[in-house]
Amino acid sequence: MYLNIYKKVSYINKISRPFQIFTLVDFLINRLSNFFVPIFIILGVKPNTITKINFFLGLIAIYFVSYSQNLFAYGVALFFCTILIDHIDGGVARYTKKKTFFGKFIDSLTDAVIFSVFYFSIALYFFQLSSDLLIFYLGIISSFFILLEVLILDKFSSLVRWCNQENKLNYLPYIRKKYYLRIFLILRDIILFLTFALIFLYHEIIYFYFILIIIHCLWLVSSISNIALHLYFGKKQLDFNKK
Repeated sequence: MYLNIYKKVSYINKISRPFQIFTLVDFLINRLSNFFVPIFIILGVKPNTITKINFFLGLIAIYFVSYSQNLFAYGVALFFCTILIDHIDGGVARYTKKKTFFGKFIDSLTDAVIFSVFYFSIALYFFQLSSDLLIFYLGIISSFFILLEVLILDKFSSLVRWCNQENKLNYLPYIRKKYYLRIFLILRDIILFLTFALIFLYHEIIYFYFILIIIHCLWLVSSISNIALHLYFGKKQLDFNKK
């Protein structure tokens, strides 16, 4: 039974989740999720339940990173587990054909909260070690823009779909997939690779400092660019009288 489900899940992911739309890290994690999705399907765990479990695991990862030097590396590792589980709930939803708008909503909300707060928690941890206000303020600003980026992307795609339906138009709801996608994916890959490196380098204060500077600056570049891109196309596509 497991093998049959695994083959079908792998095929679905191969068709619907090609490398072209993923970072290298996300692509590898997505393919790794193929081994775990059948287990959740056999156990009958619903996609929304997996998302809720993932949210609480993300909170645990944030707690580990924020408040315990001994558990910092485990917190970062657990954060990458939440990325894996995020792919698992999508895999279960596609296999069981139980994709719902509510599921998409809570999945997106989980990503927005966990990603933004997690990267702030790393800055908070470093601040507790060094009292470095630059990292602390940089962490606050970049985390705010991470959250804002996710919310704007979701709001934009929802409004464009609604606009298309109401006005019989065919505007693209996912702007990032057409414009500069590879640049955004490369930036995210660098961020994730550097985040993973913290598991091994967090006790080296100098390396830790420069890695955090790079991570938060890249998040700012990526988020602000993405927000600006969507504001531009929002003005271009949505600036007319609503019915």
